[in-house]
Order: sequence, then C-alpha cells, then structure tokens
Amino acid sequence: MLVDLAKKENRTVITTIHQPNSDIYESFDKLLLLARGKIIYFNKAELAVDYFSGIGFQCPDLSNPADYFMTMMSIESIELEAQSQTGSVFVEQDRIQEEYKKTIDLFDMKYNQSELRNDHTQISTDVKPFSASNKFKAETGWSYQFGLLAKRNFLNLLRLPQTSYVKLLTTCLTAIFAVLLFFDTTKDIQGIQNVQGSLFFITMNISFNAIQNVILIFPDERPVFLREVNNNMYDTTPYFWAKVISELPFSISVPAIFGCIVYYAIGYNPAAETFVIFLCILILIYNASSGYSLIISASFSDKQLAVTLTPVLIIPFMLFAGFFVSSDNIPWYLKEFEYLSIFKYGY
Repeated sequence: MLVDLAKKENRTVITTIHQPNSDIYESFDKLLLLARGKIIYFNKAELAVDYFSGIGFQCPDLSNPADYFMTMMSIESIELEAQSQTGSVFVEQDRIQEEYKKTIDLFDMKYNQSELRNDHTQISTDVKPFSASNKFKAETGWSYQFGLLAKRNFLNLLRLPQTSYVKLLTTCLTAIFAVLLFFDTTKDIQGIQNVQGSLFFITMNISFNAIQNVILIFPDERPVFLREVNNNMYDTTPYFWAKVISELPFSISVPAIFGCIVYYAIGYNPAAETFVIFLCILILIYNASSGYSLIISASFSDKQLAVTLTPVLIIPFMLFAGFFVSSDNIPWYLKEFEYLSIFKYGY
C-alpha cells in the first residue's frame, strides 16, 4: 500500500525501520543509514550492496542486505569480534567504544568521498515551505466518523463473544439469586419490608453491573482513544456517541433480561404498564451508571487506581437512596449529594 502511495499517487513515504525483511527492503527506492548521528549512506537502495562491497564490506550471498547493514554498523558486532579474538566474554568497554568510533568515522569518510554522496540539506525547488495554513484539518464529516467508529466498536463486541456470554450469564445468575431470596413476597408488613429490600437490591445490582462492565474495559481503550484523537483521526463527540449507541443493544438487553426474570417471580404489581415502567427504570439506571463510570474511567490514566477508587466514589451515593436513611433525616449540608445519587432516583 505504501509503495502504491509513492508510485501511483506521487507521495513521499518515509519509513523508519530497524530490521526490515528482504521483501520490505526491496520495496525501498532510497536508503538512508545512520550511525552515531552520522550519515554513512544515502542513495538508491539497489546500489548499497555494491557500494559497501567496494569499501571492503562484502554482504554475504543469499543474505538480507538490511540485516547485514544493521550488523555491520552496530557496536555489538565489534564486541563479538573482540570476544572471539581474546577468547573471553569480558572485553574492555573503552576499547570497544574506540573501535566503534573508528569504524563509523571510516564509513563517514568513505561516504563523503563517494560519488554516491547526496546533500541531505538540499531542498527541491518543487517543495513549498510548510505554513500554519497547511495544518491538517479533518475533512471527513461528523456522520462519517461516527459510522466508522460505531462499526469498529460493534465489531469489537462481536469478536469477543465470550465476554458478552459471561455478562449475560452473570445477569441471569444474579436475577435467580434475587428470586430465591425474595420469591413470592407476602402482602403483610414483613412482605412490604422484603419488597423494599428487593427493590433496593435490584437498583444496586443493576448499577454495579453497569459500572463493572465499563470500569474494567474503558481504561484499556483510553490510551488508544487519546492517541487517535491527538493525531486528528476523529473528534471526541463522534467517538462518544458511537460507543454509547453501538453498546445500546447490550445496555438495553441486560437490565431487561434481569427485570423479566425477577418481576413476576418476586410478586410485584402484575399490571402490564407497571411492568413496562419497571423495565424502563432498570434500563435508565444501567445507562446512567455506565455514564458515571465513564467519567471515573476518563479521569484516571491508571486502571488500577480507577478500580480502587470506584467504591469510594459510588458507595456514599447509596446512603442517599432513601433505603438506609430517610430523606427527611439527611442534614441540609448533604442534601446536594442526595440529588446526585443515581440510586435515589432508581429506588
């Protein structure tokens, strides 16, 4: 692809590579070899083998020229040669450094005396100076960026089906546990207490399920996102909405499956409209908690730190849900935290 860009579209492609294989090496038009800050060759790649043969450095037959050049201009080759001459692995490093300097100086001198020498400071008359107006600006529209990012994120979900299976299995097992604990609650005072406990348990479970799914995954994506955004590959908003919408089927199905398992088994209001409202609330809790965990994940570059601080940043809000402490008993100076609690609205 890079060769096609260079030859068919008249682009200049600069590749920095330390150990290219022979196929890659044969794709190069020009070759620049650097050692100790000195240019020891800068000309057509196809002339390099004959050039170094002419100054006493013959590339062995059937060898990759790139591997030979790397060995020839490395300090390790001089150290190995000295070890073979002395028969000892302990060689004076000052001597190695001096020999290496002499070798590179020789390459530098031979290259500067060669007819193949190029002036690397020369600028072609076809090249125009780079100005601020030439700075890269995204030419693709918001919708196009969103489409590509949503497709990529969706494919990532499909390529890791085992993760989705584990999440669904965990959801079902937790729902079954809730059913076993709160099955067919009665309508007496004790039953009402069980209903309140089950509602808070479901709210807490759905919220923590969403938080865990984000907090363990997004910190790994964060460095990639920062690198790509800083390289102007796309903007932040299409990435965010692509991530949210591509994961929407999962964000809806997980709380909906949980709700379908527990609702009638626990013995809540059998009216269909109440059941639908119940599922909608679970979906809202799940997505709101995912958003909050995205804030936490985006705020810390260290995944371990984000995971460690998550309980500290979440559990206090549980206290303001209205289950542990009545809303009337919350001190006035803590009232603001009550209205920031996802658990309060869900419960």
